[in-house]
Formats: sequence, C-alpha cells, structure tokens
Amino acid sequence: MKRSIPLLFAALLAACAGAPPSAPQHSFDVHTLAERPSAGTRTLADPQGKAVLVVTQPVLTQRDVQQAELASVADGKPAVRVLFTPEASQRLAKLTREEQGKALAVVIDGQLRLLPKVDRPVTDGRVLLQGFASRAEAETLVRRLNELRDTPVQPEQGAGGQP
Repeated sequence: MKRSIPLLFAALLAACAGAPPSAPQHSFDVHTLAERPSAGTRTLADPQGKAVLVVTQPVLTQRDVQQAELASVADGKPAVRVLFTPEASQRLAKLTREEQGKALAVVIDGQLRLLPKVDRPVTDGRVLLQGFASRAEAETLVRRLNELRDTPVQPEQGAGGQP
C-alpha cells in the first residue's frame, strides 16, 4: 500500500499538469452599495483603495449591454456611453429612481472600477460612465463591453468578504 501512494501522487500530478489552461473570465456588473455587512454583501476596494461594501448580486451585467461606445465630456476627458437592452433599461430606470443621490458600483473583472453617483433617474437606458484615467482605459472598456455582451455571466465566488 505504501508503495502505491507515490504512484498515485505522481499520476495525480501528471493529470493536473496535462489539463489545458482555462481562458480568462471577464465580467461587467453594476451593484448597489450596502450599509451593513451581511451574507449578501462583500467588500471591494475602490480605485483609491478605500473599502466599499457592495451587494453581491449584480443588478445589471454584461448580458444587459446592447452597445458601448467611446464618448467624451465637455472638458474633453474620455467617457463610455452604454446603451442597455430594453428589459435592462426598465430595471435601470427603477434602480436609478430608488438609488437617486447614492453611488452605484461598476465592477469590471471583479474589481471596483467606478462609483458613479446617480443624479437623476435614467429612463432612456443610456448611461455615460466617466472617471477614466486615460482614453486607452475607456477604449478598453468599450471593446470589452461589446465583446462581453454575449458571454455567459459567471456566478459569484464567495458571498461574504473579499473575492
């Protein structure tokens, strides 16, 4: 029996080494913020490293994006215009009515990238995301959103605490 353990271990290592690498999973989610930690929340770091408590279940995902395009705001800084599907536009209108005056968490590839404040209800299904460090960052998001809209949504990993 003791002699077979090294053989089993070697076979297990060989099987793991032969497994094909998994393709990177990308995601785009919009989450509401939470006031208190619970089983349905998790903590993410915003771009400045500040801890932000978000509801784990996203309200909108990449499947809800109909189209994304590069835009710019009055000061010439880059922005991304996102058009949501008709069904998602209804959810967005309800969400922005309920969360008016609060921020929403835009999570890209598991990282909190933007915390836009809801100034008014969004009833036309279009949002303008601002706050990008560079034009290249905004262009990357546009490309990713247009690629991701047909990608299946991956279930959340771990509901409480850090991802």
